[in-house]
Amino acid sequence: FSSGIALIATLESLYCIGQYGGWFKSQNNLFPVTGSWVNPNVTAMFLALTIPVFLFLFKSIYRKLIQISFIILLVALFLLKCRAALIGAVFSAVLFYGLENQFSNWLRNKKNRFTLRALIIVGLLIIIPLGTWLYNTKKASAAGREFIWKVSGLMIMEKPLTGYGYGYFEKQYNLFQADYIQKGKASAKELENAGPVTVAHNEFFQNAVEGGFLGLLLASLFFGSLLFPLRQRNKIGTHEIDGIAVDVIAAKANDDYSNVGFTAVIGFIAMSVFEFTIQAIPVMGLVTIYAALVCSKLKALQLGSKFTFPENKKIVSIGFKTTIIFMAMYLLYFTIGIAGADRQNKKALLLKKQGHYETAMKIMPALESYLKGDSNYWKNYGSLYFSTANYPSAIACLEKAKQTSSSCELFLGMGICYEKLNQYPAAIEQYKQLVLLHPSKFNYRFRLMKAYLSNKDTLKAIAAAQSILDLHPKIPSVKVTHYKNLAIKVLKSLQPTTTGDRLPSTFKHFSQQ
Repeated sequence: FSSGIALIATLESLYCIGQYGGWFKSQNNLFPVTGSWVNPNVTAMFLALTIPVFLFLFKSIYRKLIQISFIILLVALFLLKCRAALIGAVFSAVLFYGLENQFSNWLRNKKNRFTLRALIIVGLLIIIPLGTWLYNTKKASAAGREFIWKVSGLMIMEKPLTGYGYGYFEKQYNLFQADYIQKGKASAKELENAGPVTVAHNEFFQNAVEGGFLGLLLASLFFGSLLFPLRQRNKIGTHEIDGIAVDVIAAKANDDYSNVGFTAVIGFIAMSVFEFTIQAIPVMGLVTIYAALVCSKLKALQLGSKFTFPENKKIVSIGFKTTIIFMAMYLLYFTIGIAGADRQNKKALLLKKQGHYETAMKIMPALESYLKGDSNYWKNYGSLYFSTANYPSAIACLEKAKQTSSSCELFLGMGICYEKLNQYPAAIEQYKQLVLLHPSKFNYRFRLMKAYLSNKDTLKAIAAAQSILDLHPKIPSVKVTHYKNLAIKVLKSLQPTTTGDRLPSTFKHFSQQ
């Protein structure tokens, strides 16, 4: 178990270092180092969760080899630049040695109170500067997270009981944020940090938005259930639950594997406050193993004779097990069907990129029964129709994609389709929503300005041009300068005109670009 995880972590770390050195290609053009996953944060959190295993293996006969692998892992963690992973790693390491040395017993000793106060002061002197450094290393990202949590809090207050539905965070959050901006509630700083969001970067906020307070309670119970065995480490005896005698035999306090599981789980919870963890498949897969390890240290609850399971009645037992088997088989069949359809959808996307539109189009209709609720399916279908100049059908597909997503690509695609059909008022509505969804994106403001010009709406074209000039880019670039120069030309040409005037001839060509 431990050697296998350490080996995988070492290979993954070497791959990250190889990407940094240019020997391997990054999985994402936006990040030089990602590991084998597209999102570098997923790789970083996975590696952070393996730290307790390395600490446990330091006592093995291969200590020197493990130490070298551990250094390689630390290098990879810093190259991935994920602050949540660093926080989780520190939590795991500190708690591992705390449990190893039975620090809790030391805390209970009244003689150590003075030393404890001194440790707290020293800890604060280290934690506060370190926390400030972590915040400032990616200040814009940190400010963006703060805004996400603020808007998420407002969403929770609007629907505290039912939430917005599981799987709908991305759609509902972005629309809520756009409405928040449209009403003028966002400050200038918030507008700079606003943009498309797919997750809350906090599992508690995410579950509260999607499932309301009930969802938050379930998430809290899930995390709490992972920590519950920690309280039972030193408890051996008989407990009574609802009048039923239950014998619980706890793990020994010096159980090393138990320490590995506990500290990894706590590191996972710490990262869940700052990142998405449950949706990160490698991270969740690893923490499931740790959770099983933790729970395995508690013997199964031995229930007394006052309580009977269905197994005691043969007919009920057979019926119960048969039902479970059929349900499992159906879920397996349905899951395999979705996986196959998703694979075909990706195949159609590759065919489209190669220009084989007719072949790709033949694949799509059969996938609808499995992927009708998948926005990626409808987006792909719509892009195929767009490639064949069937703009009405493309709009219909993108409209269906909007039922489960508020991705900027959908509004952009519909806006371009409406422009192709010379339906400029409809295109303007799509671009206006785009600007609200991503206020700092110059391209969206430029398209809105261009659509106003095509619709001969002079005053609004001037306002859109002025908004481009007023917007400060996070990172100056040649494209931003180009958009600003075009906005200046629009203002110089259109400001003397009135709403009823004809569009200047110099911009008839410009509006068609």
